[in-house]
Amino acid sequence: MPAHVKARITMYRMQELGDCFLLTFTAGRDVSRMLIDCGCFRNSGSSIARIKTVVADIKTTLDGAPLDVVAGTHQHNDHVNGFFHAEKEFRDIGVKQTFLSWLDNPEDRRAQEVGDKFHNLRKQIVQIRDGLHKKLRGARNAATRGTEAFQLLDGLLGFFGAQKNADGPPEVPAKGIGVLKKIGTVKPEYLKPGRSLDMPGLPAGTVRIHVLGPPRETELLYRKDPREGESYDRELAAASLHADRFLSAVAGKSDGSSRQEDNYPFNAEFKRTRPASGSALARVMKRYRHTGESWRTIDEDWMDQAGALALYLDTYTNNSSLALAIELVASRKVLLFAADAQTGNWLSWKNVKWDDPKVTTDSLIERTVFYKAGHHASHNATLPEVFDKMNHPDLVALIPVDKSDPNIKKDDGWKMPAEHLFEHLKKQTSNRVLQMDDRNPPECNPDKAAKGAWKKVGIKPKVTDLSITLDIKG
Repeated sequence: MPAHVKARITMYRMQELGDCFLLTFTAGRDVSRMLIDCGCFRNSGSSIARIKTVVADIKTTLDGAPLDVVAGTHQHNDHVNGFFHAEKEFRDIGVKQTFLSWLDNPEDRRAQEVGDKFHNLRKQIVQIRDGLHKKLRGARNAATRGTEAFQLLDGLLGFFGAQKNADGPPEVPAKGIGVLKKIGTVKPEYLKPGRSLDMPGLPAGTVRIHVLGPPRETELLYRKDPREGESYDRELAAASLHADRFLSAVAGKSDGSSRQEDNYPFNAEFKRTRPASGSALARVMKRYRHTGESWRTIDEDWMDQAGALALYLDTYTNNSSLALAIELVASRKVLLFAADAQTGNWLSWKNVKWDDPKVTTDSLIERTVFYKAGHHASHNATLPEVFDKMNHPDLVALIPVDKSDPNIKKDDGWKMPAEHLFEHLKKQTSNRVLQMDDRNPPECNPDKAAKGAWKKVGIKPKVTDLSITLDIKG
């Protein structure tokens, strides 16, 4: 019989959008320590200082022991920039093993095909953002669709640490993954869906890690060739082509060396800027340009596509998240860490072919007692058809969101947590759901209204200025 395990889950409070979870598994005298992600949305001085404070606490908590395993889920600042900014500190702690997605595997040809396209798309979208910025600086009317497109681009590119007018694509998240590829004392494990493996540092069969995603053969990450040999992902290839054309339009290229405008119906060569005085076209243009009717103009509607490209890039990256179900074997309880997996990743789980025939996705979901809310509990990162199966009576959830983050506080800011999802989280957990910022609604207060609900499952949350900790008996 496998030994019963106590799982301690510590969610660090990053003071902005960010993910950092330290898991400690204790089975008798055996202890294993796992870190899942470490990052902040920004690369500012205060963000880096917070990361280093968190890493210092991790070192104190480990009391001289190394991390048995570190998992980096995907290339977004708020998940992996800590490994870049605090590389020295992590090396001082020591890391035995790292877990990464199959998409990070340098020896996986499919991963490299997708990675090359993805890298190029990131670079193009940064150039589009900077091109729009230059155009807007010279614009008479700043309240334009171009401004909105620029703001959306700038916000979403923050996940990649992209600075204005930077030379080249954003690199910090990629460098964070690069650190994880070389920091362990043994080679990284590049995980594919369907794999099950034992938790390092514990006797075999005590704690098992089951890999749900990212998907390997779905419409998002695998498409039949859009053009022979071009890409494994037709959508990614199409987005890259669209970005190339859009970038050309932003740059105003229309010479013989770059005829991207030929792909559009309203080419510059046909544009009439000075119609004959008194002509019908002149009267139409005068009315069109009337100040009081400026809201009707469509000159800058094309810029909306910049936002669509940024959203595609962001969704694609989130869907490449490493999603893990961690099973405490003796009690059969499961801890679900879905990173920022969005709809495509979640949908793929039902088709996972498990190496171990005794494992099924539905069983893992039904036995889940801890859920790390995906993508800061945004509307598109917890699939209802899966979450509805997460009906274990002991279910609890943590949301890595800080509502003081400028992206959430601003007018019409990001809806994190999403209102209706949060209501479902409360219902499924009997109000056992806590936010990283500890600004919980009254019904979720673990010291008052929800105290009995937490006591019922044998958990007393410990909240400090630095972290929120739960102990789960397995």
